[in-house]
Amino acid sequence: VMVGDGSYLMLNNEIVTSVMLDKKLIIVLLDNRGYGCINRLQQSCGGKPFNNMLKDCLQIGEGSPSIDFAANAASLGALSEKVANIPELEAALQRARSAKRTYLICIDTDDTRTTEEGGWWWEVAVPEVSPSESVRQARADYLRGKENQKR
Repeated sequence: VMVGDGSYLMLNNEIVTSVMLDKKLIIVLLDNRGYGCINRLQQSCGGKPFNNMLKDCLQIGEGSPSIDFAANAASLGALSEKVANIPELEAALQRARSAKRTYLICIDTDDTRTTEEGGWWWEVAVPEVSPSESVRQARADYLRGKENQKR
């Protein structure tokens, strides 16, 4: 399973289920400290970034939380670890494959970059009419994407 940190916060209860039912999962958690995918989508549709990254949300007191996802997964019954780079990720995947129960591996990722190698295009309609130049440009990009879409 590959999941972002934002989605994990909404789905982590499934770890408990997998442990209880002895249905092992290997989970790679990509931590960009918020909803980076949605933030990039919002901007690619001509919008301004708003309330998607933890650092940008309304905060009181000590600011945005530093979430220890490996500790969270362990508290739900999984084996877990946080890695710092790709070689560590590769080694952790080997440990996860030999583990007897659900195993979570957390790695920090960049919140502004995405994979370009896949040639992705996310079909999300952009408003046809807007006073915003960035939205009008995003609409033009959307229409070009529709023309190039494989059918």
